[in-house]
Amino acid sequence: MLGHERARASSPAVRTAAARVGAESFSSRLVERFPLLNLAASVETVVAEIPIAVDALRPPSAPGPLWDAGKDLVARNGTEQRDLVERWLDDPSLLDARIAAWISVSAGPVLELAAAALKPISKEEWSGPACPACGGFPQVSVIREQSGEFMAGSPRYLVCGRCAMWWSFARATCPWCGEDDSRRVGSFAPEGERLVRIDACDTCHSYVKTFDLREQGGRDIVPLVDDVATLTLDVWAHEKGLQRSGVSLAGV
Repeated sequence: MLGHERARASSPAVRTAAARVGAESFSSRLVERFPLLNLAASVETVVAEIPIAVDALRPPSAPGPLWDAGKDLVARNGTEQRDLVERWLDDPSLLDARIAAWISVSAGPVLELAAAALKPISKEEWSGPACPACGGFPQVSVIREQSGEFMAGSPRYLVCGRCAMWWSFARATCPWCGEDDSRRVGSFAPEGERLVRIDACDTCHSYVKTFDLREQGGRDIVPLVDDVATLTLDVWAHEKGLQRSGVSLAGV
């Protein structure tokens, strides 16, 4: 999948679309209008990318049920595809997880290029739980080395599952309901594991997976990819009755 998205990111059509999606971001930022990207400008290009993605990720790259969903999506007419893409841009949870996964792969090169062109967003500009670039759900969070600011410590960032944007977010706060009572927000990790953990909230029973990039091996972490590689933690969390809104590419 990463190889496909990297190849498509060099396509002139995708680059043109990304520039169009981000064209109004500067003026939006001046008036503090978030999200910054014009998602509607991506729809036609995302629709055009769907058959390319499905053709490129044939089995064994895509497991059988996911591949079947991709073929079904390609077989739909243009109007249906546009409607599905628009619904996914509005809220990915409105779609079947397998259909949403194909649209995510198809939209990734456009939205990630557009988000990457934005100047870093400071915590003074934005500290909300939704992505400031595209409005998407955070999929995971990461802890980085100390920022160098006096008493700032090691900052936490949420990572958007749609455009891969990172933005600053309070360490001991649930991104889903805003709970910040340390007695109700706790962390859980397998014995001996320091690189990844589950941050869970007792108030809304949601969780977010957090990667600590300060730990050994942290430099090699690709958050959205390693989220899929650590599905056993999601299984454990679900067995404990926890849920999350920002599902992985595996639909969990």
